[in-house]
Amino acid sequence: MRLLITRPEEDGSRLAEHLAALGHEPILLPLIEIAYLDVPPLALSGAQALIATSRNALRGLARNEAFARAKRLPLYCVGEATAALGQELGFRDIRTGEGTARDLAPLIARTARPDAGALLYLTGDHIAFDLAGVLTALRFTVHRTILYRAMQTPDAAPTLARHLRDGLDGVVLMSPRTAETFAGLVKTAGSAEIRGVTCYCYSQAVAKPLADFTGLRLLIAARPAEADLLTLIDSGAD
Repeated sequence: MRLLITRPEEDGSRLAEHLAALGHEPILLPLIEIAYLDVPPLALSGAQALIATSRNALRGLARNEAFARAKRLPLYCVGEATAALGQELGFRDIRTGEGTARDLAPLIARTARPDAGALLYLTGDHIAFDLAGVLTALRFTVHRTILYRAMQTPDAAPTLARHLRDGLDGVVLMSPRTAETFAGLVKTAGSAEIRGVTCYCYSQAVAKPLADFTGLRLLIAARPAEADLLTLIDSGAD
């Protein structure tokens, strides 16, 4: 299948390699660009753990002067892919959620204590779920640090329109922000050319911005995990 990969460059290239190995024809068009911020050294004193709800948050942390000390803390990761990067970066105590920030809250509530120190929540400028608000309501102290900004890729609209005209079997969408961007671009260009296109969505939250498009087929992974998304894509090729 001809599949449009919409992830930012680093993760998008890795996913494209996996899909090519499965016999698909991936087309890389990042709809979001990541800009890492110059953040002062993280204040780690008194912190009990870190929280990362994306791989880009860990990449931003790796650029911070406090990174070597931060690796000594437990790390809560949103899912398996983020946990795998955490392991590559040298974290030893990694606690892995089921794939979404919403699912991560119960894990933190079970395994951390509100009186044991602050939780350092590492994010981009845009978040789809207010994890900090949920944890604060559970009496945790949460310090959010924005380590990167996610911006729409310049000139994505005409490139997307060209790929749609040329014919696509599917579009792979892995974050609510990317799905919102895709929806906006399709509305701008006109939705006629998306009829018959399948969107392979990482989660229900990713599918939500696309629910009102007529003729667009939405398939959602059984779990918000990359392995389940690849299984979904392969099942769509049958």
